[in-house]
Amino acid sequence: MWVQTGRKISGISLASALVALAVAPVVFGVLGVLLGAAGVAKGDRIGGMAGVVASAVLAVTGYYLAGEMLT
Repeated sequence: MWVQTGRKISGISLASALVALAVAPVVFGVLGVLLGAAGVAKGDRIGGMAGVVASAVLAVTGYYLAGEMLT
């Protein structure tokens, strides 16, 4: 039961990472990292860590892309 809940949370974390790239990197990037950590805590280590890494990388990428578009 725990692993299935962890997978759902990890999936939401990955979706948040994609949103962080396009919409609000600071908000959705942090949210994705926190949800990925929650997924790891619930038992989905691979998916949770993928969510943490993807959220961090895409948030930083989105932040720099937004900065380049504004200048």
